[in-house]
Amino acid sequence: MFAQNHMKKTRIALFAMLCTSALWAQQDVQFTQFANNKIFYNPGVTGAGDAICLSAAHRSQWVGFDNAPTTQNFSSNIPLNFLHGGLALNFTNDMIGYFQDITVGVGYGYQMDLAGGTLGLGLRADFRNKNVTSGVWAPPQTMNDPSLVALGSTSMATDLSFGAYYQQETWYAGLSSTRLLETKDILNATGGSANAQIRGQRHYYLMGGYNLDLGNGIVLQPAAMVKTDLVTTQLDINAAATYNNQIWGGVTYRVYDALAIMAGYQITKDLRATYSYDLTTSSLANSSSGSHEIMMSYCFTIEIPPKEKGSYRNPIFL
Repeated sequence: MFAQNHMKKTRIALFAMLCTSALWAQQDVQFTQFANNKIFYNPGVTGAGDAICLSAAHRSQWVGFDNAPTTQNFSSNIPLNFLHGGLALNFTNDMIGYFQDITVGVGYGYQMDLAGGTLGLGLRADFRNKNVTSGVWAPPQTMNDPSLVALGSTSMATDLSFGAYYQQETWYAGLSSTRLLETKDILNATGGSANAQIRGQRHYYLMGGYNLDLGNGIVLQPAAMVKTDLVTTQLDINAAATYNNQIWGGVTYRVYDALAIMAGYQITKDLRATYSYDLTTSSLANSSSGSHEIMMSYCFTIEIPPKEKGSYRNPIFL
């Protein structure tokens, strides 16, 4: 009985993951805490602010499914005044079913003053490696099907992401697109006579947020993001707040998919930790115990003292 239930659960999980496009064509990684990781979705954030920020995130989606999606992401935002903007590095390891996508992105953002705020325009080159991992999910009777993708197949592809990001003291807005070139991942088939092709689907993101000071150390921070590939569209609505610039918390609603609670703490002036838990509201709720996401961010500045005026002498020549 356990084996039958386990196989049934596995098949349901695989069907759900392969048919994710019914909710969201998840070629791109999904993060509940999008407001804490804006640079992942929008290269226009690159170079914004005056601090170097390093972020690391882990997401376990649809816990309870075998081979459910898990993601690790590392991103850096490095403002450089002499470049009139900054540089960014993004690394993502995404596992879903029997696919593993490892992506390394290198980006540049140009920042300019505009109408009392700052407009950033950014471009990122994404280098993606797709790998077909062990196929323990496949029913034994189909393992010799020559049309199946061969286990261990790999593919390299290069794509681009572009974004525009505008911010003022109390609000921000951004528009961006990933997989601009819609490059294909070409994988070997089991039969060896043909290749399997997975075409990238261009994605678009519209995000915005507001900081409303309520006094007594409380700042309300509503935010929203629309995600679409022009076939399916998804909306995330976020209501969060900070207290004394130290305690953070709130809720997010992903339409037709999940309701999430979020919490965070400013451990030191530079280090921050945040966590979110998604309670699945779609039909997957019967088989999933939700999704977990944790993020750590470290922001710091490097101050170079100005040269002092005056003359200097080498004591050797006195």
